[in-house]
Amino acid sequence: RIYHRVIDGLNFIAAMTIVAIMLLMVLDILLRVAIRSPIHGVPEIVKMAVIGIAWWQIPYALKNRNHLRSTLILNALPPIGKGAIYFLNSVAGVVLMSLIVWFAYPELVRAWNTGSFEGEHPMRIPTWPIWGVIVSGAALAALEYLIQAVQSLMGRYRDHDGPPAH
Repeated sequence: RIYHRVIDGLNFIAAMTIVAIMLLMVLDILLRVAIRSPIHGVPEIVKMAVIGIAWWQIPYALKNRNHLRSTLILNALPPIGKGAIYFLNSVAGVVLMSLIVWFAYPELVRAWNTGSFEGEHPMRIPTWPIWGVIVSGAALAALEYLIQAVQSLMGRYRDHDGPPAH
């Protein structure tokens, strides 16, 4: 499915961004030590990149059921109880992620229209791309939660380490 390819692609971009940040930070430290000249804007770049990494990996973690959860009570429930918990969790996720999209989208538009930025001269980073990442990541997470809610209603919920339950 195209949807899964998009999520996998964004996860790959996020992973490569982690590598790029590591290399940038090492280079910045080396330049600070060797020639006492840091790379301008590294803190701003890292701050923005970390936000992007998180929001592009959330839908991937949801899709693969790799998010954190406590299974102490869940494992003690009968299948119908598990299904109900998965459904309620998914509905809460749809609501929360939809609210994030609802409130972040105007910020994306505002940042685009006003040309807002993070940082000062010589490194000024526009903020609209990070708002775009937040909106797209939350929208994809809401969609994934919706898919999981439907699966729960159909009795097709899946634990992170197993096949769909019946």
